Amino acid sequence: MGKIYRMSDNEKKLLHTIGEHPEMSTKELLEHTNYKWERTIKRKIKQLKGQPMLYGPYYDINYSKLCTNPLHKLYCILELDIDQNYETVIPYLKVIEPLRFIFPILSSHKRLLTAGFFSSDNAAMITIFDMLKKNGIITDYIVRVFRSKRLIENPNLFGDPNPKLDTLLNPCDIPDMSLDPHDTMWNECDLSILPYLERGTKLIDIIREEKKAQRTWTYEQAKYSRKKMVKHDLIKKRYVFDPFPPGQCVEFRLFFKTKDAAFIPRILYNFARGERLLKGYALVKELGDKPCSLGSINCTSHPLFLKDLMHKLDRIDEIKEKEIYTMRSFPPEENYSFGRPIDLKYFDFETQTLEYPYHVYEEKIKERIEGEVILL
Repeated sequence: MGKIYRMSDNEKKLLHTIGEHPEMSTKELLEHTNYKWERTIKRKIKQLKGQPMLYGPYYDINYSKLCTNPLHKLYCILELDIDQNYETVIPYLKVIEPLRFIFPILSSHKRLLTAGFFSSDNAAMITIFDMLKKNGIITDYIVRVFRSKRLIENPNLFGDPNPKLDTLLNPCDIPDMSLDPHDTMWNECDLSILPYLERGTKLIDIIREEKKAQRTWTYEQAKYSRKKMVKHDLIKKRYVFDPFPPGQCVEFRLFFKTKDAAFIPRILYNFARGERLLKGYALVKELGDKPCSLGSINCTSHPLFLKDLMHKLDRIDEIKEKEIYTMRSFPPEENYSFGRPIDLKYFDFETQTLEYPYHVYEEKIKERIEGEVILL
């Protein structure tokens, strides 16, 4: 686990170029790398995806531009009984259609799951979690809402895999993280192809899948919709890559509070910037009785960096609280991780709103709880 994977400089430059210029063709990549043949670049890309180390192309959704009503991203930490099986909780979460992902969290003294949701009604989500807690499905929960864009930085493969964190408070030019408002009328073709683009499906394959669902779009219609969504900043094409092959990486999320909330964006931006780790960061707010602002950083890094991270952060006096959640891995036959694209079937094209039927989810969860009580 401690061994550093040795990539060639050419492979590193290729990944950097793909990450910075996702629109480049293989012919254009020749001009920005030291490879001499397109077939070599195609082979290298295939190898890197096969490891898997390179992911994409896919399209990132700028979700605040999607609808006129507020739409939030929630990051939730759910606590279970220490002896409880994940499978006793996951079916309840899957009832909630805007569920985005589920990942078990590594912990020696707690049973934890992390789950992500889109939310058109945060209070309704809290009500559902309270119901799950009251009925012993979960023992506790934390809900945090994104209040900024999530910015992503690919690794610098020539950087330090175990960087120091002594520049976190340095002055810097922080990029705009504010959420963009809805400013474009989206039509049925736009939003029919959007979930496919999010997971990197090619247009020709999207058309085939849509035809199975009795929705017939021409290639030109789908192409125009994609171009429209790119032009109006609803989606952005991306490639991301890990700093090392999966067997030599750990994935974790750091939350932190500061004495002065004004320092949070600075710490987010400066955190291991320009070094060998994949990083996404955002401003978040904790919901509940005592709402507070936090910084959120999700990382894929070398294990050595995670091992020393808490010690390094302890030296930063401005950071008053911090939490690290490490993603837990399982063999394929016991894989409890789950992910799905955004659910848009409730989008109202006339009002350009997206509102999920939380009362329906509540009723289905109640029925499931009552059914399990009867079985017992």
